[in-house]
Amino acid sequence: MPDAAPSPVRFGAKVFGIGLSKTGTTSLYAALALLGIRTITFRHLKKLGLDDWRSGRFVKDYLSSVEAATDIPIPTYFRELDAMYPGSKFILTERPLEAWLVSVSEQFLGYHPGESGFRRDMRFATYGVTGFNASRFARITAEHSESVRRHFADRPQDLLVLNLFNGDGWPDLCRFLGHPIPDMPFPNVKPGFRADYRAPDPASELLPFQMRK
Repeated sequence: MPDAAPSPVRFGAKVFGIGLSKTGTTSLYAALALLGIRTITFRHLKKLGLDDWRSGRFVKDYLSSVEAATDIPIPTYFRELDAMYPGSKFILTERPLEAWLVSVSEQFLGYHPGESGFRRDMRFATYGVTGFNASRFARITAEHSESVRRHFADRPQDLLVLNLFNGDGWPDLCRFLGHPIPDMPFPNVKPGFRADYRAPDPASELLPFQMRK
């Protein structure tokens, strides 16, 4: 008989944004930063490389200096992250299908077939393809949402489903995380958004001071 699977390596609890790209992941990143939560998103994850995770070895804590992470590949690995970071909170951002398909198709317009590296690997891991295909993407987003809901069916306290495009915002997020509601509009920002940080490590921006687009 094969040896029993080793126990998963466990680290401290985090907040994970596990919505697919173009579902408001950058706005969620900005919102978490406004709440004072040390958060990273796709561009920071790309700098980190995540080589062990990409090769299937979920034993390294790439997130030791932060408290939250959003955008791919975080949604792709939500089951492994749930095992590695027990007690974490998970936020599934969603968007109406037709608008999401339009937005994600535009995101993929700049893809070149010969592209390699982190971005290509993560797109392939998430969608199974590196180019846009409407019917496949519609199926992938439906399957992802169903899988997340099923995974957390017995732990509803650990999952928040957030649709920023239908009016969800601060009350939902702050109730879920136990934070007071800020006296400001919920951020509505696009990829490329930066928060102003003082951080010694460029791979993980830390404490937010003010936001800019």
